[in-house]
Amino acid sequence: MIKRRLIEEELPIHRVNVEAGREKSLRHGNISTSHLWWARRPLAMSRAVVVGSLVPAPDDDSERKTVLDAISTAARFENSNKAEVLRPLRDAITDAFGETPPKVLDCFAGGGSIPLEAVRLGCDTTALDLNPVAHLVELATLDYPQRYGTGLPAGGDSLSADFASWAQWVKDRVSGEIAALFPVGPRGRRPLIYFWCRTMTCGNPDCRADIPLVTSWWLAKGDRRHAWVKPMLQPGAPRSYALMVRTDAPGSEKPDLGTVKAGSVTCLCGWAQSGPDTRRWAKRNNFGYRLYAVMDGGIARSHRDPSEARSYRDPSEAEQVDLPSLGARMDKLPDLDDGTSALPDEPIDEIGYRNLQQLPYGYTTWRSMFHARQLAVLAAFTDAVRAAHVAMLDAGVEAGRAKALATYLGLTVDRIADYNSTFTSWASGGEFARSTFPQQAIRMVWDFVEINPLLDGPGSWDGAVEWMRLAIVHCAQTSRTPARVVRGNAQSMPFDDEEFDAVIVDPPYYFSVMYSDLSDFFYVWLKRSVGHLYPLLFVTRWTPKDEEVVQNRCAPSHPRHIPASEFERRLSRSLTEIARVVKPSGVVSLVFAHTDVVAWEKLLMALRSAGLTVTTSWPMRSEREGRATSGVKAVLGSSIVLVCRKAESQGEAFFDDVVRELEERLTARLDQFAGMGLVGADYFASAVGPAFEVFARYKKVVRLSGQEVSIPDLMALAREAVARTAMARLLGDVSISALDNMSLLYLTWRWAYDGEAVPADEVYKLERAFDIDLGNYEGPSGLVERSGGSISLRQPDDRRGMKLGTNPLVIDVLHQACLLWDAGRRKELEALLAEAGMASDRAFWSMARALAEVLPEGERERTMLLGLTGSQDALAQAADVITSSRGTQGTLL
Repeated sequence: MIKRRLIEEELPIHRVNVEAGREKSLRHGNISTSHLWWARRPLAMSRAVVVGSLVPAPDDDSERKTVLDAISTAARFENSNKAEVLRPLRDAITDAFGETPPKVLDCFAGGGSIPLEAVRLGCDTTALDLNPVAHLVELATLDYPQRYGTGLPAGGDSLSADFASWAQWVKDRVSGEIAALFPVGPRGRRPLIYFWCRTMTCGNPDCRADIPLVTSWWLAKGDRRHAWVKPMLQPGAPRSYALMVRTDAPGSEKPDLGTVKAGSVTCLCGWAQSGPDTRRWAKRNNFGYRLYAVMDGGIARSHRDPSEARSYRDPSEAEQVDLPSLGARMDKLPDLDDGTSALPDEPIDEIGYRNLQQLPYGYTTWRSMFHARQLAVLAAFTDAVRAAHVAMLDAGVEAGRAKALATYLGLTVDRIADYNSTFTSWASGGEFARSTFPQQAIRMVWDFVEINPLLDGPGSWDGAVEWMRLAIVHCAQTSRTPARVVRGNAQSMPFDDEEFDAVIVDPPYYFSVMYSDLSDFFYVWLKRSVGHLYPLLFVTRWTPKDEEVVQNRCAPSHPRHIPASEFERRLSRSLTEIARVVKPSGVVSLVFAHTDVVAWEKLLMALRSAGLTVTTSWPMRSEREGRATSGVKAVLGSSIVLVCRKAESQGEAFFDDVVRELEERLTARLDQFAGMGLVGADYFASAVGPAFEVFARYKKVVRLSGQEVSIPDLMALAREAVARTAMARLLGDVSISALDNMSLLYLTWRWAYDGEAVPADEVYKLERAFDIDLGNYEGPSGLVERSGGSISLRQPDDRRGMKLGTNPLVIDVLHQACLLWDAGRRKELEALLAEAGMASDRAFWSMARALAEVLPEGERERTMLLGLTGSQDALAQAADVITSSRGTQGTLL
């Protein structure tokens, strides 16, 4: 009999989740700071999953507690490389596998979090990915530090020291080439930050000014200081904009109002242009650039030396850059030795237009995302990296080590590019620069910042070098045995059958992250810095797209369109390959984070097809709170880890039996999950795992009539069960049967999604769970409002014209009561409660309290509900008097 692994029985989820959430805000040494990779999972989560997937579940309670405590202690980022903390975990793995380390595979390795933890725990680790940029990131995380990073006392390593030394060599070389591009300012020093905007010609023939396209005129809008720009339209033919940096209070001025909003442009002369017209103009004419402010001073918000404090000013005449002339010089840069152009003139792949929002404005090559001075800086750095590699070999550095060092230098140049394109924006509240990728997309930016990378500030070379050095130090301490880093396709892996003891993966999710489209930004610069060292990685214009396991978002008519059905086939082939390479006794742990139930349905079908059965599941914190995402569409704060085994399904099961089995499993598992603090979409998704555990046991589920129950029907059943379980907890001792289904849906929606608009396909799943057609509740004062592809709930203030019927919904009465209470119409409120029979109705008041509990602080509906429920006793007594009076009158009549 195969021994169950710890992850199939228990994990210290709450403590690991706390550390995973905390880790996202920790920077020093975290691999997330070395080079951007999207949707990189927390190390704490990855470590717990690796340990749990390998260590057998102890039969002894004391032994089990010891292992769980060890996992909890090791989850803290500061304990990542403490030998005394990791030793119990490594020993537990050794006890299970003997002197031969277990073989662990991640075939969607990406940023390397999962395989790094396997390396740290002493496993024989293999990391595979198709993307060349990911492959280099993995080499820099899983191979080079462990291979070359030994030789110095504790607290240091020879690789990081050598890297810092050669990084200084690169800086010294580049400084001599580009220092003149950054003139000294009036105070005798070079600015740290340059504020630029795009420009376009006003369409008013009486104006024709070059409009500075700015979303906000604020430069600093914090507690410490204010700085803003005052625009003034000057007379002339054409007219012109004078821009003046101010540090006083704006008074009646409105710095929040720029000249562009959502692509629509408004000139101070009054001329305006729509977003589509702006895009058309940009494609025909190209935007110009204007430098309109600079920032002097240090990198911190406060300084002992007042001369180092941040200050904002107008740019001097000497600081104005002749971009066209510099651009002409850039055009003359010679090609590299291998024939690659010095600058990335590759076209941006049009299939990524939904994630590359600059494309509709005419930015159609990767070079076009940078202005001439930024290109000059990056060209100098990439050239210096190549020169550094030659110098290393000349100095006698071993070839493999020199290649590793040059790779780190190239990855560091990527960080400069990330913080120095014309798509890096400025956060005036915190006074910091955002990178080109504040989201999992490149969004259109109108006013942007440029950083002098030679100075000590945000986005500088020295800063990037230090982040990389700390990551090297961290990774070098994980092990002296490197991982096997392989570039390949998960759909056809170059591994033997039954080779791995565990396969732990975080696969792609439809079009949630378009890795190849985004990573092209780095690919084109790496091609120029280290492409000659990896000729097989950089033979194409772009990263591989045609074989990528994703659904792309280009038009269905495009010949390279990858629809959802093709993604599902590719994922299914990958899972079949995973089932092939894992041992019969092995475990497959699969991380999935998608709110769309259809995605889960397809995953369940793919797992069945691959011959994998879900044995258990865990919700684990995987996303940083407060990150920029697209609302609730496809991103969870938690990921669901599905634990699978190679096993035969039991055959058929009857629907009624599966319903009972599902309810029992959900009740047990959701009791665990509730203690973890899961709410909303995370709580819904947490139910998917237990549902999988039940459904995946059977090849099919049939009704007594013999009709097969579809997977969508089974998932709807799971969603209904979890929604009713959650509502039962919120309502306390009141039976949910006392509430109508629409009121239950309203409460569920507000609990799960707050006031957010929800995609229609997601709402459809709620409708099915509660057997409701929301089309019946639309209208001027209805409960729901449809806008495009999304649906949102209306709150009491949005329903002032509603009229109650003879059998009103509880939520309708509650909203009407809120409005009457808010207006101070006490007598009408008492009469309403009496007429509706809600005065002493426990379900009515329980729902009111439950809603007030789930709504966020300060929301109008919550304020109304708190006031209403605070007067419950008095209102109930007064309404009862009205009811009694009506009853008496009826008797007399």
